[in-house]
Amino acid sequence: MDLVVSKSRFVKTLRMDAKKSNQRRKHRVNSGLLFLSKFLQHGKTIASVWPSSRMLARATIKEVDWDKARVIVELGAGTGAITKEAVARLKPHTRLLAIERDVDFVGVLRERFSGLKNVEIIHGDVCEIESILERRHITKVDYFLSGLPTPHLPPAVRKPMLAGVRKYMSPQGVYSNITEVPLLYRGHYRGWFENVEFQFVPVNIPPGGVYHCRSAMDVQ
Repeated sequence: MDLVVSKSRFVKTLRMDAKKSNQRRKHRVNSGLLFLSKFLQHGKTIASVWPSSRMLARATIKEVDWDKARVIVELGAGTGAITKEAVARLKPHTRLLAIERDVDFVGVLRERFSGLKNVEIIHGDVCEIESILERRHITKVDYFLSGLPTPHLPPAVRKPMLAGVRKYMSPQGVYSNITEVPLLYRGHYRGWFENVEFQFVPVNIPPGGVYHCRSAMDVQ
């Protein structure tokens, strides 16, 4: 009898695991197709043709000290590749704000991460970062995680965003920005931050990397 029950439980577990695996696969495909359609519509204002790989997402959050972080802001959260890795490591004392302008991406984010008390999905534009943080009575941000094609953003968006980063990033804070073109834009980031390190991530579509930046400068 015990053997029959154990076998039944084993089969049930396998079916549940297979179902979860199929759901994850379906989500990855749907997210990828949504990303591709947005890229075809909006071109370089979308960072990539496909969502960030797990390796790229993990590289983006590499600099975060999870025991000390109080506020983390994600700029251009897309369908949540970086958000997912951050959420998995969040401490109860850490607050994550994920800002996304595209309404379809926002819908995906809210479906995936709603119900988490220290995570807020914000439908807004990164050029309004200062007012977004001010309304939430946030005075300092420990880490900015950006999935945006920052060098390709219109100046009317990029300049106020970087000004907000400079104003709110803590003295020991880090701004980490993904890129799909390794090293090409290093000069841009060195014009915006005093300290810039690049981490190459070959496992991504296409191969990419992350700029980890410290000490934001005044951008005119």
